[in-house]
Amino acid sequence: MNRLRPVHPVAMTTGFRHCLLVNFAVDPSALARLLPRHLTPDLHDGSAFVSIVIAEMHRMRPEALPMALGITYDQVVYRAVVRCGAERGVTFLRSDANNRLMVAGGNALTFFRFHHATTRWDRTPDQVRFSLRPAEQVSAGISATYDLSTAGTTMPASSRFRDLPTAQRFLTELYAAFGALRSDNRVEVVRIARSPWESTVLLAHSGTYEAMTSGLLFHDTDAVLDSVFHVRNLEYHWRPLELTRASV
Repeated sequence: MNRLRPVHPVAMTTGFRHCLLVNFAVDPSALARLLPRHLTPDLHDGSAFVSIVIAEMHRMRPEALPMALGITYDQVVYRAVVRCGAERGVTFLRSDANNRLMVAGGNALTFFRFHHATTRWDRTPDQVRFSLRPAEQVSAGISATYDLSTAGTTMPASSRFRDLPTAQRFLTELYAAFGALRSDNRVEVVRIARSPWESTVLLAHSGTYEAMTSGLLFHDTDAVLDSVFHVRNLEYHWRPLELTRASV
C-alpha cells in the first residue's frame, strides 16, 4: 500500500513506569485471519501469542526534546508475535490511549491503530486494579485485578512455557514492529531499543479483556490466558521508520 503521509518520522522515547503484559495463547488460524499477507504467526508449542501491554507511559516525546515536554498517559496495546520472512517481531492489532493528543498524533504518524478510551488505576502496595472503557461503542473494555504479593519467577501450571526465561525469550525479546507492505514490496519496520525487561510472574490475578473474547479481535474459543508479567521502570525507544524487503 502507498503512504501519502509520514510514518514514524522521528525517534521517540518514553519510560514505562508500570507495565503489565497479559499473555494469551491464540489459535494460529484465528490470528492469521487478522494479519496481512507478509506476516505470519510465530508459534510456540503449537500456539500463536497475543500480549496485551497495559502501561503508564512517562513523558512520551520525540527523542530530541527534553523530558519536561513529554506527555504522560496510559496506553494499552494488543501486540501479536509474528514473523516477517526470517525475522521475529510484533505487529499491533489495536491500541487504546486516554490522551486525545496521543491518539490523534499516533494515528497520523504511526501504525499503532489508536482509539480513545478512559482508564483508571487503583494501587496499593500489594495490588493493582486497572480498568479501561473505550470511547467508541465496541466491546474492548478491560477490568482486571493483579496481586503483586504473588510476584515470582515460576510460570503458572496453565502456561505453554516451561520457565520464565523461555517465556521472556519468546514474548519479550522482540525488537521489530512491522507495519504495512508497500506497493514496492517493502515492509514498514520500526526498531526498538530498551532497558532489560526483567519480568516477574503474577500468579494471582483476575480480569475481563473483552477484545479477546467478544469477536472484536477474537472469540472466546480462540484465546486462552497463558500468563501475566509485571515490570517497572522500563526505558523504551522507537527508532525512525525503516523499509525492508518482504519475503512473501
